[in-house]
Amino acid sequence: MSTSLRAAITALAQALKAGPVSSAEDALALAALIPALHQHLVPAAPTGAQEFMLDPRYALAMASFAESAGHQALRTQIYAAHLIEDSAAHTLTSDELDAVRAGTTDFSTPVERSAARPCFANPTALLAAWLHTGFFEAKRRIQDAHHVIGQYDYQHQSYPAQYPLMAQRFNDQTRPPGEVLAAARRMSALEPKREEFAIPTPSSVLAENGELLEAEVYRQMEEPDPGTRRKLVSSCLKEAKNRTAKKRPEAEEGIFRRGERDGLVHYDVALRPVRAELFESSIAQSDNPRSEAGQAAREASEANEEHGGEFDQVGGAHPDFVTDEEAAASHEPDRAPLSPAARRLNGMMNLMQINARRLRELLEATRNRRSASENSQPEHQEPNIPLIKPQVVVMMSLDELEGRAKTHGITSHGFKLNATDLRQALANAQIIPMVLGGKGEILDIGRSQRKHPKYMRLGVTVRDRGCLVPGCTMDPERCNIHHIEFWSAGGVTAVYWSAMLCDTHHHDVHTGLIKVIPDGGVPKVILPAFMDPAQKPVRNSYHMAKAA
Repeated sequence: MSTSLRAAITALAQALKAGPVSSAEDALALAALIPALHQHLVPAAPTGAQEFMLDPRYALAMASFAESAGHQALRTQIYAAHLIEDSAAHTLTSDELDAVRAGTTDFSTPVERSAARPCFANPTALLAAWLHTGFFEAKRRIQDAHHVIGQYDYQHQSYPAQYPLMAQRFNDQTRPPGEVLAAARRMSALEPKREEFAIPTPSSVLAENGELLEAEVYRQMEEPDPGTRRKLVSSCLKEAKNRTAKKRPEAEEGIFRRGERDGLVHYDVALRPVRAELFESSIAQSDNPRSEAGQAAREASEANEEHGGEFDQVGGAHPDFVTDEEAAASHEPDRAPLSPAARRLNGMMNLMQINARRLRELLEATRNRRSASENSQPEHQEPNIPLIKPQVVVMMSLDELEGRAKTHGITSHGFKLNATDLRQALANAQIIPMVLGGKGEILDIGRSQRKHPKYMRLGVTVRDRGCLVPGCTMDPERCNIHHIEFWSAGGVTAVYWSAMLCDTHHHDVHTGLIKVIPDGGVPKVILPAFMDPAQKPVRNSYHMAKAA
């Protein structure tokens, strides 16, 4: 940096600290400087980067500053929309509008407004035309300003913001404003429609516990992890929406075909929480390489790929009237990489085909069982069918079980069960107490074996509900059970000394990037210093959040 540029920046910083901007000319000059600064920070072409810009440390520091600048730019956009409405800018004369656009406005002279019909019907129309943006985008910014800055009635009288708590968080320079505005919009959709000439009022929508919904959302926003925070807020808002909905959920359950689009037939699947838990468990097992069903489905998928898709039919090869050349030519030689969603679908579909074929073999064997010479298998041997065995694990208190609590049971995949669904699940399930296990198994087997038994894994799953690292969304079926004290260092196989980690974070622990410690029987992680300078032991609360 040249000496003159550094001196100018230092002088500007000192001037800004000395006091607020005192004139419109100075404020606009400062605002005009922001785009020019960004132009100097970003090269005109990818090859135009200077040598220091290729330093990864510079890239990380610049990313932090850019994120902060983006947050402040969003606040400025909403505040500018508020000023346009507050100052009734849509009533300016065309000459005044032209002068502002040309930058020749004399702010020392009185404002000239249209004596008759103004150029624009309302502030939204002016904002859309002035910024060359869509009308609905301009309307959204005006409404956002109503949520967190101030409201107006039909006589242009000002009133406080609709969501005062959201306004506090919006003005907090350390918080991302986009999350606040998104939550305010969703809360606003639940408000009763205001009459045209009614006086604007603060929010009145209540949460399930009787307090204002805004207060509950504000409390959920205190969660430090962004992913968990979004899930908590979304769950809170969806619960409020479901309470105000007039439709009965069970009446809307089913599979709906939405038609063909872009070469794909689209379906919507709507399930009640108890069935959704079974469905999630089935998907997790069919895609889990650690399970028998998942391994069989993947092997069938790999074989299908190797043969160009000729085993798509349950019977195996293509029909007799189709030649090998025709079958090979009917498939694309290059297939797109499988997404996680496509992989799960393949796992479910292939598993259905495998089970159908083997069940048919079992039926044939049963019909011919009396004739040992014609039976393809001994009577005592059954076909190896990789079945999916959905399991529903519900975490609840005694009051929840007896229907006295206002809260609800939560499944291992995060679905909330009301009292009716909870009783239905318990009527069809084995109740496993999480003290010693369903059959009184001891949850500490020392160093007698390294691998955790199924009952011990269930205990860890119920406690951790997924990967332990904050923000990780990996399902428990896809996670490893980690020895907090490494087995190679004399660790024992016990629930107390075990933690659930996904493959990625399990690797991070063994490389020393993340630490796992026991804390009163509940394992916690210590993140790297660059992620958490305080080095505070934490747990992942994403899986503990209420389901949507």
